[in-house]
Amino acid sequence: MQHRIRRGAATTIVTSLMLLGAFVSPVLAGTASFVTLHYSADRFVPQFHFDGPVIEGDAKALAALIDSFVDCEPELLDIRGSNCAIVTLNSPGGDYIEGLRLAALMRERAIGTVVEDTAQCYSACAFAFLGGSGYARQQGIGAYIDRMIEPGGILGFHAPYFASDALDGLVADFGMDDVLGASRDDIALMIQQLVQWNVNANALSYIASMGPSQTYDIVEGEDYAMLWAQLPPAPLYYWNSNTADALRNACINLLAYHLDSWPSDVVEKVAPAPETNLANNEQGQSLSGFRLTTHSPLEPSYCALPHEQFDLNGDIDLALLTAPGVSGAARPLVSLFSRGDGWSTMGTGGDPVRRHLQKGSMSQLFVPIRGAVESDFVKFMDYLPLRKFARFNAYSMIDDTVEFPASPLPMSVLGENANARVMSYGHQQIVVQAGSQLLYTTARQEHANRTDVDVTLTTDFENGYVVGGYYFSGRPYLWVGLKGENGAAVVVRIETPEMPQDMTAALIEQEEIACSFSLHGHGLDCS
Repeated sequence: MQHRIRRGAATTIVTSLMLLGAFVSPVLAGTASFVTLHYSADRFVPQFHFDGPVIEGDAKALAALIDSFVDCEPELLDIRGSNCAIVTLNSPGGDYIEGLRLAALMRERAIGTVVEDTAQCYSACAFAFLGGSGYARQQGIGAYIDRMIEPGGILGFHAPYFASDALDGLVADFGMDDVLGASRDDIALMIQQLVQWNVNANALSYIASMGPSQTYDIVEGEDYAMLWAQLPPAPLYYWNSNTADALRNACINLLAYHLDSWPSDVVEKVAPAPETNLANNEQGQSLSGFRLTTHSPLEPSYCALPHEQFDLNGDIDLALLTAPGVSGAARPLVSLFSRGDGWSTMGTGGDPVRRHLQKGSMSQLFVPIRGAVESDFVKFMDYLPLRKFARFNAYSMIDDTVEFPASPLPMSVLGENANARVMSYGHQQIVVQAGSQLLYTTARQEHANRTDVDVTLTTDFENGYVVGGYYFSGRPYLWVGLKGENGAAVVVRIETPEMPQDMTAALIEQEEIACSFSLHGHGLDCS
């Protein structure tokens, strides 16, 4: 069947040289770079990377870089919740106030933050990480926390302080009272921000009390829980295949939340072995879980969930419950609802203000309390590279250089890395991402169902697809997907960096570019 690429009528971003590894933001120390069009199948949005010390002006530089690749309004994102972008972080720290500015940028723009395996994010970088956010148009949600640490990555905090070699000069210039007052102001600002970003008060107090040579590294299970840091999306049993242990860990975290304590301080209050048929809840369901050490009838007696959920293989409705009262039913005091697909919450009652909210499973609450968080199963299965569109054969990841699509058009290459290439042709910016069939199938579904753009064209070809339309700013775009050999695939974004003066000419130019690409000899049938 023959197809033509045609779009209906529409009912800016600025061209940037800060692309990939070859073109970076003009800062003196750290660098911000564009990495790829889609971070992963779970966060299918552009990825940027910040690397190096945090200095004044980094927030503005990162914002300018993001604006050159992303046309996104958080209020228009999917009702199910999404991001405008992901920023991965690797930094020793630096300017503390600039770190807070970076965090505010993440929050304002619905940008999720990630510390990847082998990366380290300390001090000012850690505060930037805390701003990681998404946005959902669903009533009662809006902006929500979205900050993730991959096992092997390290996030570290210390309290704001003046470097010792600068202290004498500051005191000489401004006086001791002013210097100490400024330090107190910094700590007060830090505490205010940490409270706003749902950091546990006990962790907050610990961070504020540390000296300049001390750090609080987020590496153990209880650290993830206290900071409200997420693990990469994966089935719960990937993170802890021991069902009883996973459930007990969640009970420890839930009890620590209820008692306003560190999880490691309440471990002994949770029985070591689970029991079935502890009691019935108010819905008449039989409950299984753990007995708790209590000293008052008003305190919880059990941490349990409906028995049919005990295998932790689906939705999880876990709660701290009182012993059966006059009604004969155990009543919940604090609850944890964990959903692999949807919204998970933890807290008291039904008021959203009194509950923590997270998109996807709260896997971080089910891993061991002490010891570095890891998953041999996730590593063995190469699960994270798989979700980030690495190509695999029947045995392992294919360790070869990805191939970009060919085109006879004389395009100018502005920058590239292992998986992405940025080019220009005529008045168009072209960004290519190479990857696996998972990239192709995810892109085909996601591009056609975006709610933050006006989609006016969706056409499937034998070896590819085209989705086109207009940003709400009025700029036209085309997305092209192509399937190649041996599981290879590419997606291509074609758009005008600025509002075109001649819309018809811009659309014709985009069609010319889309029809020119081929991967392993497979292209669109545009005849």
